[in-house]
Amino acid sequence: MCGDDGAGHWSVSAAPGMIGRFMSWTTVAARARQAWHRVLFVVVATLAAIACGDDTPSPTAPTPPTVQPFALRCPADVIGQSTSGAPVSIQVPAATTTGGVLPVTVSCAPAGTPFPVGSTRVTCSGTDARGASASCAFNVNVAPPPLGRTAFLAFGDSMTAGEITVPVGTALGLDGFPNFRQIVVPSESYPTKLLTLMRTRYFTQAQQFVVTNAGLPREWAADGARRLPGVLTSANPQVLLLLAGANDIAAVPTAAGVSTGLGGLLTMVRTARQRGVAVFVGTLPPVRPGGRLSLPVSLVQSFNDGIRAGAAAEGAVLVDLDAAMAANVTTFIGIDGLHPTEAGYQRMAETFFTAIRTAYEGR
Repeated sequence: MCGDDGAGHWSVSAAPGMIGRFMSWTTVAARARQAWHRVLFVVVATLAAIACGDDTPSPTAPTPPTVQPFALRCPADVIGQSTSGAPVSIQVPAATTTGGVLPVTVSCAPAGTPFPVGSTRVTCSGTDARGASASCAFNVNVAPPPLGRTAFLAFGDSMTAGEITVPVGTALGLDGFPNFRQIVVPSESYPTKLLTLMRTRYFTQAQQFVVTNAGLPREWAADGARRLPGVLTSANPQVLLLLAGANDIAAVPTAAGVSTGLGGLLTMVRTARQRGVAVFVGTLPPVRPGGRLSLPVSLVQSFNDGIRAGAAAEGAVLVDLDAAMAANVTTFIGIDGLHPTEAGYQRMAETFFTAIRTAYEGR
C-alpha cells in the first residue's frame, strides 16, 4: 500500500501475497527477455553466416546410383578341326555383358550351325532395357585335314628364283623392244607365295612347313641335273617341285634344245625318285609373243608335251602351268615375253598348291 508520512515522503507497503505476485511477474519478464535474446542471436548469426559466405550445403535429395555403360565382350577366336574337309559343328561360347540396365538380350550369328573349313566371322549384338546397344565379333577357324607332307624343295632357274621384268623408261631399245631390267625378287617368287598359301589353309601346321627356294637364274636343265644331288642332300625334302628347260630352248631354239632340256629334266625326276622324294614337275608357262625373250611357241609346246608324257612315265605329278596361265598371258607374263609377272607367280603358286592339296590333304 502507498501513503504520505506528512513530511513529504511516500512509502510503500504490501501484504505478503502482493509481494509474491510481483516476484512472479518479474521472473516471467526475465525469461521472456532471455528467449528474445536467443532468437535475436540466431537471426544475427544466420545473417552473419550468409554475409561471410558460409558454403555449408543444405540437405538435398539422395543421388540415384550411376549406371555403367552397356558393353558386350566376345570370346577369343575359336579353333576347330575337320577330319574329312566337311563342315563341322562347333559349340560357340557366349558373349558376356557388363553395365547397362537389366534385362539384356544378346544374339550371335551365325551360331549353332556347322562351320566350313576356313575362317567364319561371327557377329554378336546386344540391347539393354533402356535401348542401349553394343556389338562385337570373333572368328571360328576350322582347319582342314592335315597335309601329309611339310618339307618342300623348289628347284629350277630364274622362274623359280622369282625374276621379274621391270620396264625402264618408255623409249624402245635399238632392237625395237621396250627397255627393261631383270630383277630377282624372292618375296614374289612362286615358292614364297606357295608357303603363304600352305600356312594360311593349314594354320595348325603353319610352323611345320618349309619351302626351300633353290632357283638359279640362267641355268640349263642339264646343269641343274648335276647340281640337284647336293641340294637334295642339304635340304632333305619330302617333295621336289621342279621347273626347268627354258634356258635350254633359249640357247638352242631348235628341236635339239627341246631334247636337251627334256633329258636334263627327266634325269632330275629320276634322281629325286631314287631317293624316295616325291616329284611335282611343272610345264613351262605360256609364251607372250613379241617380247625380247619370247621363245618360239611351237618349241615350248613340244617341250611341254614331252613333260606331260614323261611325268606320267616316271611317276611324277604333273603341274600344268601352261594350261593354268594360257587364258590371260598378258597379265601373267611380263613384257620380256618369258618371265612371269607378280600375278603370274601367284598363279603358279596356286596351281602347285592345288596339286599338293589333291595329293596330300588328309593323307
